[in-house]
This record gives sequence, structure tokens and C-alpha cells, in this order.
Amino acid sequence: MKKTGTMFLAAVMSTMAFAATPALAQDRERTAVEAPEYPRGAERRGIEGFAVVEYTVAEDGTIAEATVVEAEPEGVFDRAVLRAIEGWAYAPAPAATAGMQQRFDFSLGG
Repeated sequence: MKKTGTMFLAAVMSTMAFAATPALAQDRERTAVEAPEYPRGAERRGIEGFAVVEYTVAEDGTIAEATVVEAEPEGVFDRAVLRAIEGWAYAPAPAATAGMQQRFDFSLGG
């Protein structure tokens, strides 16, 4: 079953609501979100899993220093989540916010 961008975005957005970390409690308002694309190779092989990204939100609201800190299976979804998180933005703030984390789940189920 092929996921459409809208279906996958809904799945990611619901995951993001449940994956909030204490760092998000610092009230940085998210102003732009991009959902990761399901890697074609993983989709073809029926691979599901997750990746957790840790990142810093700069004063101007851009994303910096994004790294995958946990993934299952390792290395499969890394590029997709890093590319997506680079498209995120937050409202400006007086200081950078380090230690933000986001979990992205990849599921082929309906």
C-alpha cells in the first residue's frame, strides 16, 4: 500500500504530539513543519521503524546541529528525518534552545 504525503503527514503529526520532550516545554512556537518522506527502499522492503532527532533551535528560529540520536533499524530513516527537520522553523526567541528532540515513526500500516 503506497502512502500519500497527506496520509503520512497525519501519521507523523500525531506521533509528534505524543513524542514531545521536556525541552519542548520551553514554549518555542513551531511555525513550520515538514514531514519526512518514507525512504523508497525501506517502503519497497516493508521496513518500519523510527528515528529520534536531537537539535538546537537558533535565536532566529532555524534548526541547527540536528543529529539522529536513536534509530531502529539503524541508518534506514536518518537521511529522511534530517532532511525534514531542516525545513522546520520556530518563532524567534532571545536565546537558542538546545536539546530539543523529536521522534518520527515510520509505519506502512493503514
